[in-house]
Amino acid sequence: MDRKRVHFAFFLLTFAFFGLISLNLIMPFLIPILWAIVIGTVIMPLQGLLCRICKRRWLASLITTTLVVLFMVIPALVVSVLVIDQALDISRFLVRYFQEHSYRDLINTLRDLPLIRDHVKTLDPVLDFLQSKELRGFLANSLNNIMGFLGDRLGQMAFSAGRNIFYIFVFVLTLFFVLRDGPSLVDRLKRAIPLEEDVVEDLFSSIYRTILAVVYGSVGTAFVQAVLAYIAYSIVGISYALLWSLATFFAAFIPPFGASAVWFPLAVYTFFTDDLWKALFLGIWGMTLISTVDNFIRPLIIKQGVEVPYVILFFATIGGLLKFGFIGLFLGPIIFSILLTLFKVYERRVSVIGDQG
Repeated sequence: MDRKRVHFAFFLLTFAFFGLISLNLIMPFLIPILWAIVIGTVIMPLQGLLCRICKRRWLASLITTTLVVLFMVIPALVVSVLVIDQALDISRFLVRYFQEHSYRDLINTLRDLPLIRDHVKTLDPVLDFLQSKELRGFLANSLNNIMGFLGDRLGQMAFSAGRNIFYIFVFVLTLFFVLRDGPSLVDRLKRAIPLEEDVVEDLFSSIYRTILAVVYGSVGTAFVQAVLAYIAYSIVGISYALLWSLATFFAAFIPPFGASAVWFPLAVYTFFTDDLWKALFLGIWGMTLISTVDNFIRPLIIKQGVEVPYVILFFATIGGLLKFGFIGLFLGPIIFSILLTLFKVYERRVSVIGDQG
């Protein structure tokens, strides 16, 4: 008996050792792998339909993966390129403007704005304060810090462009094998978990429902943000408002800026080319509604498919986003959903033991 225990302990230690090494090897690719698992789980019904039509699982997996590339990966890449291009254009414009214009030119530009020009005498004390030496020094330091930050961020974005292309390859490759071999791997994993069959089914069912709920919540939130953006763009009078709203919808899925990657550059562009009040309106609307609504709409939609209190979902989604990045929107609710499922299992067992006592 002792010999069997020693053998079993040795097996567990060996398995844990090589498991940790294997996990360490795939850590650089963990994010695209997790995304492939999430997307593969969501589109598995389409995969099943194509399997019944094609009669070959590998062919159905290839077709489904191709559809994902065409309708998800390529649009996301296009929007990402547009966002980076806008950020570069704004940075170049600001650098060129402050190189070619003095501080006094900026004050005179403010004086000529329609909203200020009509009240220039009333605002003279404010404009005089803006020309004070102390404020100029403060703004100069602040501008240097901001430009340095933007330069670092843009440098990081340029550096990570090649890595992201490789990550896309890892995502597409993993997605194909998730679609082809996913169901059999899940069955093997279920058999390997040393819990009752109904408990294992509850856990996997909870994970599946949570993934679907988060996807529906993300799509629904992006749609609401796009509608709010269209309203603002139409009020301000931005050309091709519907097209920019569609770009806002796709940008909502792209970290770290999300929908603000579209409405903020448009607000800056409106400030320099149109009325000041329009730029202020778009900026305030974007900060208070477009970029804030996701913190409330997403948990509310997720709540419809997951039996987790709203307040817990709120902290799970925000905490997951802060801790793990965009994939944390899935990991946070999944972790709390599994915890709640395990608590319900424990609660049932305690009640059964109490009844027996």
